[in-house]
Amino acid sequence: MPRPFPLVGRDDALTVLDGALTAAEASEGGCVVIDGPAGIGKTRLLTAATTAAGTRGIAVAAGRATELDRVAPLTTLLAALRGSEPAVLDESRMAGLTRHQDAKFWVLDQLCERLERYCRNRSLVIAVDDVQWVDELTALALRVMVPALRSVPLLWLLSRRSQTARTPAAATVDWLIGEGAQVINLQPLGPSPTAELCANVLGHHPGPGLLRLAEGAGGNPFLIEELLTTLRRAGRIRTTGGSAEVTDGPLPTDFVATVERRLGELPGEVRRLLEAGAVLGRPFTLHEAAGLLARPTVELLDATRAAVDADALVDSGTSLWFRHNLIREAVYDGLPGSARQALHREAVTVLKTEGRPAAEIAEHFVHGAQQVGPQSLRLLRTAVDEVAHSAPGAAADLILRTLDLLRGDDPGRLQLIADAIRLLASAGRLGEAQKLGDIYLSCGLSAPDEAAILLGLAEALKHAGHDREVVALTQRALCREGVPTHDHAHLLGVQAHGMLQLGELDEAQSAAARAVELGRLAGIHPAVVVGDVASSAAAYARGDLNLALRHADEAVTLADRVRGEASHRHPRLWLGRALVALDRTDRAQHVYEADRQIAEQLGTVWSQPLSQLFQADLLLSTGQLGDAEAAAEAGLLAAEQLGATACAPALLATLAHLAVRREDGEAARRHLDRARLYLDSGVCATDEEVGWETALYHDADGRPADAYEAIRGIYPALDERPYLLVQEPLAAAYLIRFALAVGAREQAQMVVDAARAAAGRNPGVASLAGAALHAHGLLHNDLDALRASVTAYRISPRPLCRASACEDLAAAERLRGDAAAAPGLLDQALSLYAESGAQRDAQRVQSRLRRTRSRRPAGQVAARRPKSGWASLTESELRVARLVAQGRTNREVAAQLFLSRHTVDSHIRHAFAKLRVSSRVELARLVLENDREAVSPAVSPAVR
Repeated sequence: MPRPFPLVGRDDALTVLDGALTAAEASEGGCVVIDGPAGIGKTRLLTAATTAAGTRGIAVAAGRATELDRVAPLTTLLAALRGSEPAVLDESRMAGLTRHQDAKFWVLDQLCERLERYCRNRSLVIAVDDVQWVDELTALALRVMVPALRSVPLLWLLSRRSQTARTPAAATVDWLIGEGAQVINLQPLGPSPTAELCANVLGHHPGPGLLRLAEGAGGNPFLIEELLTTLRRAGRIRTTGGSAEVTDGPLPTDFVATVERRLGELPGEVRRLLEAGAVLGRPFTLHEAAGLLARPTVELLDATRAAVDADALVDSGTSLWFRHNLIREAVYDGLPGSARQALHREAVTVLKTEGRPAAEIAEHFVHGAQQVGPQSLRLLRTAVDEVAHSAPGAAADLILRTLDLLRGDDPGRLQLIADAIRLLASAGRLGEAQKLGDIYLSCGLSAPDEAAILLGLAEALKHAGHDREVVALTQRALCREGVPTHDHAHLLGVQAHGMLQLGELDEAQSAAARAVELGRLAGIHPAVVVGDVASSAAAYARGDLNLALRHADEAVTLADRVRGEASHRHPRLWLGRALVALDRTDRAQHVYEADRQIAEQLGTVWSQPLSQLFQADLLLSTGQLGDAEAAAEAGLLAAEQLGATACAPALLATLAHLAVRREDGEAARRHLDRARLYLDSGVCATDEEVGWETALYHDADGRPADAYEAIRGIYPALDERPYLLVQEPLAAAYLIRFALAVGAREQAQMVVDAARAAAGRNPGVASLAGAALHAHGLLHNDLDALRASVTAYRISPRPLCRASACEDLAAAERLRGDAAAAPGLLDQALSLYAESGAQRDAQRVQSRLRRTRSRRPAGQVAARRPKSGWASLTESELRVARLVAQGRTNREVAAQLFLSRHTVDSHIRHAFAKLRVSSRVELARLVLENDREAVSPAVSPAVR
């Protein structure tokens, strides 16, 4: 990559960028973060990279964020995509996206799809300068799209100013770095590069005095350039014998002084233009600046030319902006406070006339107003509503700044506080939300006002998994007289779900029933749906699956009939869960697919992690372990991207379970450690959700006593709460083994009794009947019960259950002296384990077969799946890879295979890792080569 003179001392950075561009040309995606303080050279490095990309024929979409981006969702990113050549987004696509910004996940899905299609035919660089200022929706877009589009030739170049405040954008960039983005940390220039930069700027080598002055800029290239340019324009540099030196006289002491000195040399009207632009805070038009200065536009033409000629402003053709944000900040900071306030106040009027968004106008209002009146409050409410869906944190900050301008007795104050708490919690700023709530909840609020604040906090905390706080907050609100019926019903529903996670089944069932009753009486349909779903979950935990099915079905019927907010509660997820437990897995799959389509249409956010968790449970139960892992990974990624961490421990526990089955103990331990970190932070999970998988991990590690200890609290509760046995019927056999390993025969009998009761409560469910027989046969060494369990499992959709029963029956037959029957049973178990992808179980059975000295028929040996290469791909990964090789986008693949796009992303990541490729082009080549070999294996490699 060529090195322009301002990039002296940046050879390593240029090498990294050159490699990233070469990878993009080779159809590989990536992300590079350029980090450093203001003026260190990030923008110039970014410009050098985009210029080099254009030279190579790579399309470039470049944008530069400003501080006002925080209330202008996706502004910089969409403008960049519209400005590429050819444009990623044309006017019609832009209009479609901006109309639906409230449905932010729909917007991000459409952007992913469009970028994937665009990159079918060309490589693309998306460069965002000053990314620390982008809005929350753009930050979320980066979290979603950078990993999702890793397989296409798309290079993200992000520059950020280091040591900025903790914002969603800063957290996102840190997350991307943690996920593998390359980082270029720009350091101050040393003495030699500083001297080289001085020579390039001045055309002469710097003398000792000038070099000392330049080194006083701390190695910051922009400050050095500004200092030298200012001195040269002032005639303060003399040249003698090829050496440049500074003349005597007062010198600027810092950057602000340098800028003020330069501005002091400009005409007054140019300084006024720069001050107006600094107050506007974003790229501005000459018409806007003229309005702010109360001058005709034509009178500012000369000032504009002078500002551009002086390198203070840059003219893009449609707007003006400062050459560097440091100049803008210096001009703004140089204004007296009263002048800044007056200009912001004037900007409100000008921007209203220009038809700018209410959120932008409100930003100027809070900077310029001294007090808020009724009309101003309406403007602020409009601004909050405008950005709340896509940038809840920015909307909350706007409210908080407004509160300082409101009178203490203003009637709209409490509603604003309630909204701010809700928005802060929605943005994941739970600590701030709780602190604000504590301040105002201690002020003796009326019951309606207090209930509104507590409900907003409780709903947000529920999605974050802090169920203890949820129960406490809802109880506080429900204890008050005079809570509005609407809030009362919703509080009961939220409370019921919190109690379920804490294992308080009786209390949860009571709260759910009251939510349904109150909701039906008052026509509050969402509360009825939430209550019915909670009742379904409670019945499920008690093992009454038909009742669970009935409650979930009623919730779905009501949500489909009334639509609206009731549909956003996604009752189909609980309907599908009940169907899985009832062995009706085919119908459950259709229900989950219908819910996924509804979620895409509604653009709902919170349901994604839960949907993937339930989908993973279905796939695990039906022996599709590879697909289950992809679904769980997709759910965990969504939970971490959204900050909706309620499902994170359960998703990590599921991944640990799958890792144990795959014989990857290290991965299982890592997943469980992460799950415990969530639990330690206050996220709640039921005893079954993490304890069960912890026990499996200890058992696989040869520590059955530790396995028993991890889950011993579940045994006495099984008669009232057989949750684990209905979710995972195979758990009954494991629980008995754990108990017998430590001599706890009484606890083992508890399992047998609970399994028998669950089967009796749900007649006709083959998996539960088989589990009850399996448990009895295992504890009492009852050969007939074990044979009956194998028979029952033959009509169950759970192959791992059948395999385990065959394995235990083989052991029992051998103990009874019938060694001839054991190999056939072990053959069945091995085949089922191998087909499911349960490698650890398959190897255990193979070892037992070797000990029986049985010879398996030819073609029956279950080969261990390799960890890399073509043969390591699962059937699902192969299906996805073949469709990708045909040029399908992830969304098209997902639609054809009835998967979520996130699950397809996970399959592609696994395929890339196993095949050691990093682009779709390489993947397509391998698909073609291997499929050709499969069709014509007899053809020699040379002929092929």
